[in-house]
Amino acid sequence: MKRILAGWLWSLWSVLALAEAPGDFAFGMLLQADGPQPLLRVDLPAAVHAGVRRPDLGDLRVFNAAGEAVPYAWLPQPTAPRSRPPLLPLPVFALRGDATAGVEGVEVRIERQGGRAVLRMDGRAGASAPAMLLGYLVDASAVGQPLQALALELPAKAEDIFTRVRVEASDDLARWTTLVGDAPVLRLAAGGQRLDRLRIDFAPRRAKYFRLRWAANAAPLQLSAVGGEPAASVVELPRQWRQVAGRTVPDEAGSYRFDLAGQFPADRLRLLLPQPNSVAAVELLSRARDPDPWRQVATATVYRLGAAGQEVVSPEIVIAANGDRHWLLRVDQRGGGLGAGVPELAAGWLTRGLVFAARGPAPFQLAFGSHSAQPTAYPITTLVPGFSVGDDGQPVVGAASAAGLGIGRATTGAVHTLAGEGAGRVLIDWRVWGLWASLLLAVGLLAGMAWRLARQLVRSPRDGPAG
Repeated sequence: MKRILAGWLWSLWSVLALAEAPGDFAFGMLLQADGPQPLLRVDLPAAVHAGVRRPDLGDLRVFNAAGEAVPYAWLPQPTAPRSRPPLLPLPVFALRGDATAGVEGVEVRIERQGGRAVLRMDGRAGASAPAMLLGYLVDASAVGQPLQALALELPAKAEDIFTRVRVEASDDLARWTTLVGDAPVLRLAAGGQRLDRLRIDFAPRRAKYFRLRWAANAAPLQLSAVGGEPAASVVELPRQWRQVAGRTVPDEAGSYRFDLAGQFPADRLRLLLPQPNSVAAVELLSRARDPDPWRQVATATVYRLGAAGQEVVSPEIVIAANGDRHWLLRVDQRGGGLGAGVPELAAGWLTRGLVFAARGPAPFQLAFGSHSAQPTAYPITTLVPGFSVGDDGQPVVGAASAAGLGIGRATTGAVHTLAGEGAGRVLIDWRVWGLWASLLLAVGLLAGMAWRLARQLVRSPRDGPAG
């Protein structure tokens, strides 16, 4: 009995130890490394998304030339960097008046003369002649974008300055809104070192004028120039795009269906309208499979206006990442819908990248497309020691780089067939059934052994000597 049980346990272990091979997947792509680095990065082309069967890309593997799977990990999705435009020099005017009345006692007008801005100041009733420096007026009327900071420039010989400044904004020089109530401005020197804090940050604000002022009992702040920092803008990352033609839905006016023929993690959509000078309100829905119900993804107004070569089209529609294959467009029929013709849909997504260990003989290949494969990717911090993401959204190798273990690049070749479409269909998985059969037989054998042992224990007292 023990030999039988050992045999079944060995069979069970054999089933569990069956390794995946390239032939278990539908398609493959050879990988060409750019050098002998131990870690290689590859960016997935659109063909991978068209061939995988799992939306999480869990049915993807990397094999070496010996058919052995090698460790790999997904790189985190990059974040859109923010551009920092250079400082813009801004016209700055000193506000002088009576110290008791403060800047509120100074009536200000800016006049444009021959391309120059001229400041007119008048003391209000009850104020003495302009004498004391009370603040500064910054003219940002020529700036067409919001500002997020003012950079102050002090005279070269100014030292040991510490004060607090209020920053206000206005579009008419009459009504002012406080942006920063108490911003420190300082320049301190000690032991041959100098500490400057001459930048005042605030929430991005578009205004024609900014005003700097300080407390009445504070020493005047002498400035030589002021610069404005435009608000940082998000730089769109490049995306891959897949464009497909639509087809009308029978008996549903203004409805069009699209089949992306793959699972593309789209976060941008474009609708290409068939006729110029079209405007329509639309609704976009999606589903992963034909039997699934439609779910709403976005509503938008789309347009295509102007003559050929000078057209203005609606912007891309921003959506949460969506890997559904089937899409439905419903067009509001007021105004005639889209007229004649059928629209096209373009789906854009950020390129996924993975890193794998170049273990074993080359060439390596990507294999993908299987209903039975389960995710096997490592966390990126496990595969790449010291991995992190920098402020610019780019990967930082850290400890691996310090040890001379850089991440090289690998490019993908053309798609070739491995097991073909059959690997992507839901078939009988004999390994899984064999595993369950082995488990059930092992349990049955253990139960039989326990029953025999219990019978022997029951008979033992009866077979003993009489008392």
